[in-house]
Amino acid sequence: MKIVSLVTLVCSATAVLGTRPPKTIPLKWGILAFPRFVGLDAYGPLEILNIVAFNTPNMTLSIIAETMDNVPAHITNPTSGALTWVKPTYTIDQDPPLDVLLIPGGPGSRIAYNNTKIIDYVKRTYPKLKYIMSTCTGAQILAKAGVLDKKRATTNKFSWAEMVASGPKVKWVPCARWVVDGNIWTSSGVTAGMDMTYAFVSQLNSTIADKAVNIIEYEPHTDPSWDPFCK
Repeated sequence: MKIVSLVTLVCSATAVLGTRPPKTIPLKWGILAFPRFVGLDAYGPLEILNIVAFNTPNMTLSIIAETMDNVPAHITNPTSGALTWVKPTYTIDQDPPLDVLLIPGGPGSRIAYNNTKIIDYVKRTYPKLKYIMSTCTGAQILAKAGVLDKKRATTNKFSWAEMVASGPKVKWVPCARWVVDGNIWTSSGVTAGMDMTYAFVSQLNSTIADKAVNIIEYEPHTDPSWDPFCK
């Protein structure tokens, strides 16, 4: 009887653990926008997060920028200029409360790297966040703000040498789709941001994460060490 009772207890405990409810998804998300960011760095994660928000009560998505002027993305036409723009929700001076801040990359990250107002915003906002994330060369903004000091991180491989030089205190990981160090998530180039976002949401609620990528018909890479672009 004692053996049977012990087995029953173990099985019951396993069943309870197996039905443990999903963890809470952070509710207040912000994407930092600056001129000439790469659209997919932001739009890819946003497409996934938009579906997550639709299935997560009270979850909000915001665009944070230096001013309330529309922010031009990287894709341009020689005669008409930028082809896509984003409309900010808040300025960095308004300092809206956030749980997660995602920073895209692109040619504009080199300019943002030397923009004191943007760097100061990231520096003062990070301690108040639950998580901070970057896609592609957005990692150099985190590096300049000191967020990545003595932390493991990755970034775009095409711009690897430049990015490593811009963050000498960072423990750069040369071969990785994305890297997690504490509450800091950094991804490799452009499309890797979608894989990072899926992985982030999946660890909290795999049902919603899977629903999101199924709706947009995207098959994410789920191995953070997968990186054919570092060779």
